[in-house]
Amino acid sequence: SMPNDASSSAMAEPPQVMSSYDFDESVFIFGGRYHKGYFGHTFTPNPIPEDFYGLAVGYQKFFITDPEGWNWGLETGVAGRFGDGPATAEIWAGGVGRYNGWVLGDTVRVSPSLTLGLSAVTDTFGIAKEREEAQDKSAKLLFYVGPEISFSHVDNPELEVFWRAQHRSGAW
Repeated sequence: SMPNDASSSAMAEPPQVMSSYDFDESVFIFGGRYHKGYFGHTFTPNPIPEDFYGLAVGYQKFFITDPEGWNWGLETGVAGRFGDGPATAEIWAGGVGRYNGWVLGDTVRVSPSLTLGLSAVTDTFGIAKEREEAQDKSAKLLFYVGPEISFSHVDNPELEVFWRAQHRSGAW
């Protein structure tokens, strides 16, 4: 028979699986098409598209992680906006909250987040230009809302795919 300490030392510790909250910063790239609706139309099956597209790069840095699984930090980004007319640029910055998510089937982590801040553009276009002219107010600096849901494999949490709504709003 083996002594108790020998049998327990023969058992290996399970490997530590990293999760998305082990990473306190990220760089992300995304693109998409603009639509003519308001914020709520983003979540409908068929928002009316515009002939304008965006390509963006952003950076997030988290400073606070609480025991309930939330990360709190800052986000900034820049986008090129292209389409039916001259190209424009956008910069945005704000605070971001991210829940570390739920693991589905011990494989896929689903993590929601929300960014709130300000967005500035070099010029408006499409429906935003129409609304700006109808109200006779500039829409070059607006509030920014960026809801997001991301998906990652538990073995590779440093790589994610995500869906994000990039929304600028004058809040009526």
